[in-house]
Amino acid sequence: MNPFARFIRALTKWQFRVRGLATIPEIPTEEFNQLVERLQTEGWEKTYEYHGYDAWIDYGCIRLKRNGVCLKCEWDNYHEGSIEGRAAIVEEIAQMVGRKSVPEWRFAVWG
Repeated sequence: MNPFARFIRALTKWQFRVRGLATIPEIPTEEFNQLVERLQTEGWEKTYEYHGYDAWIDYGCIRLKRNGVCLKCEWDNYHEGSIEGRAAIVEEIAQMVGRKSVPEWRFAVWG
């Protein structure tokens, strides 16, 4: 990997640790869709949805908010779904669905 890419990856890992963030990576598409629906029924309000020309074909993103806490729910056709936000909340969601969270950005996990 080239030095610039290695630096950017290290920077994103550092940022996640400093900001206290975590991600649930690689959630299969159907499970991801059900989880986003479940979160919305549990009071998480959709504040943003990506509507680009490739929305939900190549990439999709929904931001949810509840009690001042935000979650970023991203999907792409290669890595499938991920949920990112405050570590304590993301870990709670991961346990709820039997998955593990990591203190890294979704793309920092690879390579």
